[in-house]
Amino acid sequence: MNVKMAASEKVTSFADTILAQGGDISSKLDMLRQEKFPPNAQKTLRQFSLAEVADFIGVSQSYLKKLHLQGKGVEPSTTSTGRRYYTANQVDELRQLLDRVPHRQAHEKLQVIAVVNFKGGSGKTTTSAHLAQFLALKGYRVLAVDLDPQASLTALYGIQPELDEKKIVLRSIKI
Repeated sequence: MNVKMAASEKVTSFADTILAQGGDISSKLDMLRQEKFPPNAQKTLRQFSLAEVADFIGVSQSYLKKLHLQGKGVEPSTTSTGRRYYTANQVDELRQLLDRVPHRQAHEKLQVIAVVNFKGGSGKTTTSAHLAQFLALKGYRVLAVDLDPQASLTALYGIQPELDEKKIVLRSIKI
C-alpha cells in the first residue's frame, strides 16, 4: 500500500509540474505576442493588382481598364508606370457596380464545407484558412468555425482563446 501511495504521489507531482510548465510557456508566449503584436496593432490588407481584381470579379482586365478610362467605377491607385491597384473596398464597389456579387438563389441551400482528418499535421488548418480567404476574395460571405481544441485557425485571425479571458468573440473580418 505504501508503494502505491508513493507512485500516485509521483504522478500527481509530475502532473503538477507539467501544468506549471504549461502555464509558464503560455505566459511567455503571451508576453511575446504583446511585445510583437500589441493589442492596438492592426493588420492591413495589401492592395490587389488589376489582374487579381479581374479574376476575383470574373471580368477581363481590359474591361476594368476601359471602365477606369471612361471614369466609371472606382479610382484605383496608379503607380508611375501606370499599374492599377485596388483596395478590398474598391473590389466590393466594383462587384456592386457590375452586379457580380455572388448570391444564393431562393431554392439553393447554404453550403457547408468541412475540412476533417484525424491525423495531426495534415494541413487542415492551413487548408481551412486558405479556402475561407479565397472564397471571401471571390465575394462570398464566409463563416469559419474552428472546432480544433488547439484553436490554430482562431489564432490566425488574431484571437488567442487561452489568453483573451475566454470571451466569446464574433468577428467580421473584411477581406
